[in-house]
Amino acid sequence: MTAGGDDSNNPRPRRDGWDKAGIVLQPIGGLLTALAVAVLGFWTSSYLRAREGREAVLRERMQTSDTNARLYSELTSKREESESALRKDMFTSIISSFLRAGPATPEQKMLNLELLVYNFHESLNLKPLFLHIEREVKKDPNRPDYVKRLNQVADAVIKKQMLVIEDGGETFDATIDTRNLTFPEGESIAPFVAKELVVDGIRRNVKLEVLKADPETAELQLRMTIRTVESNRVDTSSTEFWIGHFDFPMIDNTRLPHDQRLAVVLNNYDAKRGVADITAALFPGKYAGLREKPYYDEVLAKLLAANRTAAAPAR
Repeated sequence: MTAGGDDSNNPRPRRDGWDKAGIVLQPIGGLLTALAVAVLGFWTSSYLRAREGREAVLRERMQTSDTNARLYSELTSKREESESALRKDMFTSIISSFLRAGPATPEQKMLNLELLVYNFHESLNLKPLFLHIEREVKKDPNRPDYVKRLNQVADAVIKKQMLVIEDGGETFDATIDTRNLTFPEGESIAPFVAKELVVDGIRRNVKLEVLKADPETAELQLRMTIRTVESNRVDTSSTEFWIGHFDFPMIDNTRLPHDQRLAVVLNNYDAKRGVADITAALFPGKYAGLREKPYYDEVLAKLLAANRTAAAPAR
């Protein structure tokens, strides 16, 4: 047959199973693609909506937290202002009772002293006031009761302050023979006592010697020598002072380098037995009284040390 002839007699190619499957699956594939796009779009929009919801909740929580923080700060500030005003009025009233002219009974002075001590013992050096009242009641018929009351108030304040100091410092106790001015310990007797104390990684050797003892006033004169080993260097300092029942460690202490303090308190003085008990405490300056502020160079040194410590893990 020629090229332009009739080809109706030529048979069409037969379609196998794959061709038939392709014809059937082609529209199904389009449908599945459309469904996949729809499902993906729905999932994406749901995810974005959920994410926006979480971010909105987080923003709301942060706003609530900021609001609560501001409210707490305002309430704390107002409470501190009111407490400061109350303490100021109380302090003015109590001090005025000691300074104003006119008679005042020893009982009134004792009550004012107790109010002043229990509320301002961390801020003021109240030893002169204790000594003043002790002299005032010297000729009073009830002098033993007033002296006992003064000592009880002083002991209570010392114990309260020592509890705070011992929380961040180190202490040691010693017994003194006030007749021989020695330190008996067991069967041995030494003219001095020396202990190693470590606070904030700084090691100091504290040596105490008794120079004098006054049984009438129940006071001791001590010489304190402090040796500090730091960076292969030894620094030695020495000081002399008197201690009695009215010396409070947060206020009556010796300032040391690196914003530290060393205080010695008299726990007991038994003139009849010739025995006195003392405690030496080495502690950071942050536990000192409110009037004992650190020097600016000490604050700067602490900030630099804190920055170096914080930068070390980052490096």
